[in-house]
Amino acid sequence: MTKKSILYFFALLSLIGFGFSNQANAQGSLQFNQALLVSSQNQDICNTCWTVPANKVWKITGFSTNSNNIGSISINGLEGGYLLGRSFSNSSSSYATGRWHEPVFPIWLPAGSTLGFQNIGSNRNIHFYGIEFNLIP
Repeated sequence: MTKKSILYFFALLSLIGFGFSNQANAQGSLQFNQALLVSSQNQDICNTCWTVPANKVWKITGFSTNSNNIGSISINGLEGGYLLGRSFSNSSSSYATGRWHEPVFPIWLPAGSTLGFQNIGSNRNIHFYGIEFNLIP
């Protein structure tokens, strides 16, 4: 083999390897599917209320509740941060701040993730809102 053919051979191998590595790291793109609103009524605890469907991604942008309690968000069944109703006293606010942090929105959830809440109080409602995307390979 000549030096030139060896150089071409390694150049070809590099291009093939580059093509495979790009394919392996590709995560697809997101396509808007729908505005998302998931709600629960009259439940105090629901750790895994909603599951992100296959080939979807949720971007949770916020929540609203009629609860004065210091509840918490659950992601994949684990508490993640406090959800404080917007009508609260100074004492409950300082308690919540010392216990957890307030979640930073948006929260991105891949397919198969679960979303829920804890301890918002009986006879209370909670709504999470955001955007659902299709995952396009």
